[in-house]
Amino acid sequence: MGLHKVLRTVLNSAFTRAWHESPLIAVHILQYVSIAILVRHGESESNVQNVVSSDISGYPLTLKGRGQASLAGNQLSGLRINSFSSSPVQRAMETSSIISERIFMKPEVDERIIESGMDEYNNKMFTEIPKLKRTELGMESWESHQERFREALSDVEGVKLMVSHAFPIRAALSLYLDLNEEESYGISIRYASISVMDLENGEVLCIGARYLSERVRRGILSGIA
Repeated sequence: MGLHKVLRTVLNSAFTRAWHESPLIAVHILQYVSIAILVRHGESESNVQNVVSSDISGYPLTLKGRGQASLAGNQLSGLRINSFSSSPVQRAMETSSIISERIFMKPEVDERIIESGMDEYNNKMFTEIPKLKRTELGMESWESHQERFREALSDVEGVKLMVSHAFPIRAALSLYLDLNEEESYGISIRYASISVMDLENGEVLCIGARYLSERVRRGILSGIA
């Protein structure tokens, strides 16, 4: 077993023991790890209407989207989450509000995990957008998505929940998968799905999951994946 895995095993054991004996000490141990939980918003009216929009207000969650957000909240309840942030866009904030009822935390708004910049194609239907690269259309570049999400992830201490959007989440995951825009094309971030990254160890634990596996759940519960 390499030194990296040995240290992780030692910390995991220390955390588990400390949590039962002294939660305060366990919290200090948790600060040595960095896990990001990325959740996409639930289905919104823009999705149903097949419209791309980066507007802050408008296009609320559908009834189905609210149910999806509730399921995500149920999956996240009981986890030891240290901080919680959300894109300011309405569909993300509504998703965060539903999740907050399950995890008993209020989100802080973070502009760095906002929806993609659409430029002149904002509020246009997908069918109206030419089949060209984002940069050719004047939309926000892949590099811009990665840079702002990289900055947001640099703040993570312990376990942080972040509610964002499909393309920004894909860009964030690709930072740790070492993939570019074309190579990550097949990554599907479904409505209210959960992706988990172990930032300390540079590992992606799950992508676009509806339900958290026991392996991932144990990792988040201990703060060490």
